[in-house]
Amino acid sequence: MTSDPGSTTSGGDVNVVTTATGPDRYSIVATATIDCAPEDVWALLRDWERLVDVGLPGMTSNFVWLNGGPGHAPSTFQFDVGGATLKEEIYELTEADGLRRLRYRALEPALGVLEYDAVLELAPASGSGTAFSAERQVRLEPGTPPDMLTGMVEAETKCLKEHFAA
Repeated sequence: MTSDPGSTTSGGDVNVVTTATGPDRYSIVATATIDCAPEDVWALLRDWERLVDVGLPGMTSNFVWLNGGPGHAPSTFQFDVGGATLKEEIYELTEADGLRRLRYRALEPALGVLEYDAVLELAPASGSGTAFSAERQVRLEPGTPPDMLTGMVEAETKCLKEHFAA
């Protein structure tokens, strides 16, 4: 059920669409073209500790793998951001027919987010680039607008794109 046509933000080659899917539930989809080969982006996505530093520069601390580790699923980890400890799990890593997919979810509510499930996908783009897509399905505390989370998704995607442009 889509109760709202959604909102779209874009900057550069980053596009973010937020759609209400039910009471306090949203789909947030970010897309971008990254100027490097998919295997280079995949190496970063598989190492979540590095990815957190790239996607949220200067905003996180105390990253710890609780089990598993880079390149393994399932793996759980936690880190601090915005005065809260986020505990998350990578539960799928897939490589098939040029498509690379990583799925992860929040294990404990934090920062107004009650449920969070995400899929990051990479595919070859024209030239030597990478088509990046990140879809997050979230349930927020009642009355919490998705604006902060949408802004964070857009900023993370821009940081990822800029990391590979350097």
